[in-house]
Amino acid sequence: MDARSKWGATRRTAFEKFLTQYYLVHSDHDICCEWGRIRIERRRQPISTADAWIAATALVYGADLVTHNPADFQGISGLSIITEAL
Repeated sequence: MDARSKWGATRRTAFEKFLTQYYLVHSDHDICCEWGRIRIERRRQPISTADAWIAATALVYGADLVTHNPADFQGISGLSIITEAL
């Protein structure tokens, strides 16, 4: 955590505890290759850099992608999208 943060020790501790609920995924060779494939596949229907990373990670990990913006991820082969609209 940034030492310049105005958060006190109590707030920092609470935030760190909150983060333990989640699994942090680091990019690796497979995710980077998948990201590139997605960017090429969607060159006629551009996808944001962040959305391409999210989709690539889901594909590499075999995870469904949950989103309120399914149109952002349409046309990505192999991607399983879950949305309230289903």
